[in-house]
Amino acid sequence: MIPTGSSIGGLSMLVELLLLFTWYLLIERLLRGPYLQSMPEQVRRGARWIWALVLLACVATLFPLQEVARVFPDADVYLVALLILDLLALALAAQFFGEATIDRESSLKLICLAAVLVVGSQAVMTTVSLLSLQVPPWLMLLRVVSMIVALALVVAAWRRNPQWSLAAFISPRARAYASKLMAVGAQLVVILALIPVFHSFSSNTAAYSGSIFALASFSVLFLFLFSERLRAQLRVFISKHFLPFRYDYREEWLRLIDTLAQPVEDMPLPERAVQSIAQIVSSPAGVLWLRRNSGEPFHCVAGWNTEGWSDVSVDASDPAVRFMAERNWILDTAELNRRPDLYPGIERPQWLEQFPDALLIVPLISNEALLGFVVLFQSSSSFRLRFEEIDLLRTSGRQVAAYLAQYLADQQLSEAKQFEAFNRLTAFVMHDLKNLIAQQSLMVRNAAKHKGNPAFFEDAMATIDNSVGRMNKLLAQLQSGKTDRPRRSVKVADIVRDAVDRCKNRSPVPRFKDKDSSVEIRVDQEGLASVLAHMIRNAQEATPDDGHVMISVDTVAAQAQVVVEDNGSGMDAAFIRDRLFRPFDSTKGSQGMGIGAYQARSFVLAAGGSFEVESEQSIGTRITIRMPIKEVG
Repeated sequence: MIPTGSSIGGLSMLVELLLLFTWYLLIERLLRGPYLQSMPEQVRRGARWIWALVLLACVATLFPLQEVARVFPDADVYLVALLILDLLALALAAQFFGEATIDRESSLKLICLAAVLVVGSQAVMTTVSLLSLQVPPWLMLLRVVSMIVALALVVAAWRRNPQWSLAAFISPRARAYASKLMAVGAQLVVILALIPVFHSFSSNTAAYSGSIFALASFSVLFLFLFSERLRAQLRVFISKHFLPFRYDYREEWLRLIDTLAQPVEDMPLPERAVQSIAQIVSSPAGVLWLRRNSGEPFHCVAGWNTEGWSDVSVDASDPAVRFMAERNWILDTAELNRRPDLYPGIERPQWLEQFPDALLIVPLISNEALLGFVVLFQSSSSFRLRFEEIDLLRTSGRQVAAYLAQYLADQQLSEAKQFEAFNRLTAFVMHDLKNLIAQQSLMVRNAAKHKGNPAFFEDAMATIDNSVGRMNKLLAQLQSGKTDRPRRSVKVADIVRDAVDRCKNRSPVPRFKDKDSSVEIRVDQEGLASVLAHMIRNAQEATPDDGHVMISVDTVAAQAQVVVEDNGSGMDAAFIRDRLFRPFDSTKGSQGMGIGAYQARSFVLAAGGSFEVESEQSIGTRITIRMPIKEVG
């Protein structure tokens, strides 16, 4: 406890004040800089007013009123005065240590550490004196050790830089005094509020608990004053929960959705995605990198309000890309230059060299994977990324990523459909070519046997002419990429005769029974003839030479009905249900493609008709095709 009420006590108090005043003047001078302008004027005046009021209170104790002295003893006034000045000096020392743009290994840092040891140890001892009215010997020893270490730091600073002076340049940016002054003010209020509580304890209990409280509370205070990260988190917490927001999140979200969902002429979704992100921070332009698959590098695919373009692909192993993917952090290139310690192992990416105005790199996360990123250009030199922009950009990035993922999926689906249509067209053409080749092969095999027969020669020429015509149609169809051919009105009987003529060289020879020669339908004549020819050939293959294949045309319920019937091997119900119409499932091995029945039924259904199959093993098969009759007039 600091003795008072005597000449020794007054002298001790005077020595403490002079020591503290010396360190205070040093810290204030450092903060004011070489031009005496770096320290805000209101802070400097406020500190001097605190000193004047404290000294005035100490002087007033020399002439105490009896009533006041009973409530505020001289010792309490002295100790509170010392504590206020200790905390003020500690706040200024923390301000200089954390904000001044000087090398952390310089002599000025050593001087600052010495000041922290002196005023900090004095603040702890003063707090214990206030709470317990006595100071434990070990705490006084700790104070002495702190003074010795501080003296050693001063000597080290002088030896490191003998030409050291107080004219050190301090950045005008170092003016964030409010948080530190509020912290020491809160510490003072807590200590003063707890004085009656600790005075109610016994002397030993008060000394023990007061020491523990002083060390614990000042440890927390030191951590706050000298930990920039903790102060930043506290500022974000206070801003989020106690201060009004800068953004109307409802309006921002609606604007984002409107930009993404409402197509603008000549502006595809990737460009709108860049715009939707850029408008949050008023960025004038930006570019987008995307990748289609997880194993591919990122490519520049779109730009908004910029003519700049990058042909450089960015690999997923790039440090900046990996950093964003792992932490879901927005990479602020300006902050990267100022505070590289916040981005360990990261440097400004080389692939940004052609964009000198690039400021922010916003990751686009979809299903916890990095789909791409948006590079935003600088809006102004004074722009600073705060927690609100960070939260809004991060959330918006996820929404934009969801839109882009759907966009890429739609593109891949469209390409898959195009390949599917091309493959289906190719398969149909190959199937028809296979039938034409089979027809030509049969004619070649019979040529040696009937080469002297004029009727066979005429029939062969007609067959070749028909095959050439059909192959030309197939080639035109393949070049156009369209499976649908023009429809026209035609008699069903004529189409059936054409199909029968194509198959008459095989056994058993198909027989045609025309029950209604006048019925007409509107259809692709060549397509239906190919379908019927395929049905007839399948019937011939499943029927022995002494069997029969019958085709008939009739009108049933205002529909044209074509029936292909045989007495061949037949099929069971399971085969018809599970395999007959499945593409590329053939019972003919390598000689068949397995798409004939599928193609036939698809054609009939697309033309508005119906396709029915009735079959029984060892009895035969009946296929019924019904097509709508052409309306007259």
